[in-house]
Amino acid sequence: MTDQLTITDKQVRELVDRVKDHYHPNGCRYLISLAGVPGAGKTTFANKMAAELTKEVASTMVLSQDGFHLYRSELLSMSNAEEAIRRRGAPFTFNSTAFVKLVSQLKDKDTTVKAPSFDHSLKDPVEEDIVIDSSVEIVIIEGNYTSLKDPGWNDISSVVDDTWFISTPESIIRSRIIKRHLEAGIAKTEQEAIERADGSDLQNAKYIMENSKITNVLILAE
Repeated sequence: MTDQLTITDKQVRELVDRVKDHYHPNGCRYLISLAGVPGAGKTTFANKMAAELTKEVASTMVLSQDGFHLYRSELLSMSNAEEAIRRRGAPFTFNSTAFVKLVSQLKDKDTTVKAPSFDHSLKDPVEEDIVIDSSVEIVIIEGNYTSLKDPGWNDISSVVDDTWFISTPESIIRSRIIKRHLEAGIAKTEQEAIERADGSDLQNAKYIMENSKITNVLILAE
């Protein structure tokens, strides 16, 4: 089974045109949330859309939810530390309050916002590693939980201007997750990668599918 996904040029064109229709230069940045399950291709697609929007509409950046992982030290201090480490990547292992606060700060285009990234080798966030300055007019905010109904996460939709969800076949998702775990060193063997994918990752995917809001746009990947 291939782990490649395809989003048609027609879909990309329709989304560029959609943003053109809705975006109006003013004192606010135009914010788009892009949600989807682990391995759905959110980051790849968000970067592709950012490049297209920068060419055709206005300067666009991608902000990932990943920088808002709780530090390993924070997980280890929890009463259920072993479970928190095992489930890292689940909603409760993120600082959703800080994430929503920063997304809110993005609205003011005259404000330079510094956001954390995530270092997979360190397995922890890197604070203020991403700079979004006043030249950036559109931000695509991508992550597994940007359309969740859960308290905290639920507030994101009231801040952004448009909401998107990328839907990808489960067979492709599983293959991509296994490959990602091996390449990032999260798993040392293919069997370990398979067990992790079939455990916490697909558990998180099921939760996302059952607890996400209906978004304005559904993007179908093949």
